[in-house]
Amino acid sequence: MAQRLQLIFLLASYLFFSGVLSISILTIENKCNQTVWPVIFSWKSQLTTTGFTLGRGEARALQAPSSWYGLISGRTLCSNDSTGNFTCATGDCESKTIECHGSYGWSKVTYVYFRIDYGGTNSHIISLEHGYNLPVMVAPSQSSPTCFSSGCMVDLNKTCPDNLKIFDGAKPTSCSSACKQSGTPEDCCTNYFKSKQNCKPTVYTQNFELACPYAYSYPYNDNNSTFTCPNSTNYVITFCPSFIPDIPR
Repeated sequence: MAQRLQLIFLLASYLFFSGVLSISILTIENKCNQTVWPVIFSWKSQLTTTGFTLGRGEARALQAPSSWYGLISGRTLCSNDSTGNFTCATGDCESKTIECHGSYGWSKVTYVYFRIDYGGTNSHIISLEHGYNLPVMVAPSQSSPTCFSSGCMVDLNKTCPDNLKIFDGAKPTSCSSACKQSGTPEDCCTNYFKSKQNCKPTVYTQNFELACPYAYSYPYNDNNSTFTCPNSTNYVITFCPSFIPDIPR
């Protein structure tokens, strides 16, 4: 029996170190001038946390197991209300706690989607389809024509169209997508517009695409927004990266 268990252990170790049962290290860091509360939501497999606090300059590393499929976003301006419930001005997951258990409603924030070791590769997408709240950069540990540092590294809250701006007091804190705001078939690519042929960029999605050409901004906008890396790749996900270039004109 002991010999059999030893063989099972050796086989598992071999599979792990050979990459068959690979994991990726996701290091989430906060370079914003404010606290950020990351959200981890999973459709397949689970990480050890669903939400936590990340003070200015802090970072936290998480292990993403093979086959993990999920997203990372950041909440801002969070606090406990008079009844003790935890709420956030942007990206609130409605759990009333720092952890984000259960289902997840689509907030008007910047998202990063990951698929880890899916068909032998990793892939990720930076998405503005539902809106924007923070600049985000994803830096993989490896580099190739399909695997390189990218993100939405500009402050879109400043250039967001007035009818899409969301305020906390007098300050814009996030930018809604046109679909979230209007719900029209043209903005949401539904009904007649539900095809790659008919779903075209609008003046609103063009605003996102001009500023962040490597981010996914509307349905079928996948030409430059999906990045594929080897399944042994680790990642650093940075909120408010130090280098935020000017918006191209």
